[in-house]
Amino acid sequence: MIATRIFSPVGTALAVRDGLLAIHRNGGLVLHMTVRELHDRYAGQMLGIAWTVGTPLLAMATYVFAFTFIFRQRLGADDAGNGYTAYVLAGLVPWLAITDVLSRAPSAVSTNASLVKQIVFPSEVLPLRVALASIPQLMVGLAVVLLISAIAGRLHFHAIVLLPAAVVIYVLTMAGVAYVFAAIGVFIKDVREIVTFATSIGLFLHPVLYSPASTPKWLLPIFYISPASHLVWCFRDALIEEHIIHPWSWLVASVFAIFVFATGWRFYRMLQPSFGNAL
Repeated sequence: MIATRIFSPVGTALAVRDGLLAIHRNGGLVLHMTVRELHDRYAGQMLGIAWTVGTPLLAMATYVFAFTFIFRQRLGADDAGNGYTAYVLAGLVPWLAITDVLSRAPSAVSTNASLVKQIVFPSEVLPLRVALASIPQLMVGLAVVLLISAIAGRLHFHAIVLLPAAVVIYVLTMAGVAYVFAAIGVFIKDVREIVTFATSIGLFLHPVLYSPASTPKWLLPIFYISPASHLVWCFRDALIEEHIIHPWSWLVASVFAIFVFATGWRFYRMLQPSFGNAL
């Protein structure tokens, strides 16, 4: 019965509608809480919220240096090194944004007990702000990838139009995932450490660092099973490929984004009445 409700197309559509309506209704609060989330991360630091841009820029500079001058791998005979750097960064940028959301989502509700216990406060804003707060990091990273892709001659303007679609899929997916882990984190305090450990291993189990020629064959089934792989491939299609080479990934990532958002919303709303007692 539970499985029927979860996989019901009608139930999924209604959940997506209810979730999006709630976000629209609390749009001003969502924006305020997202900005506050970014401020809180760098509170007390001299540059403050400027680190929202500075941190990913420094990280990207480090990765560009490492993959261009240290590892020096090539995608082919005509690649001077920038092509491989663009390839890796096109997968690493969304992966880092994903891990940022996954590491922060479990504590999104539990660290805001005073807000959650206020009857008039819509606590569903808290997981959403974690997902949205990862967008600046993602945007800075994507800008660096576009620059490296242009230098490497792998930037194709007719493919860039797909980038907004990839970002929408990312946001919808991360919002749903954040709802799930935020709800679980209220009751299981260890989930943040477990997720952080899993994402550190997951970096090597997804098509992030591997070039097509060096991908171990035993990893391929894991690649295709994981929804994160398909999201990474969507970004790569938009950032460095001349045309869509992963059409199935766009379908899988889109369907999964809708499903996980609906499921996460329903899961969060189901446990929401118990948050006050658990906190």
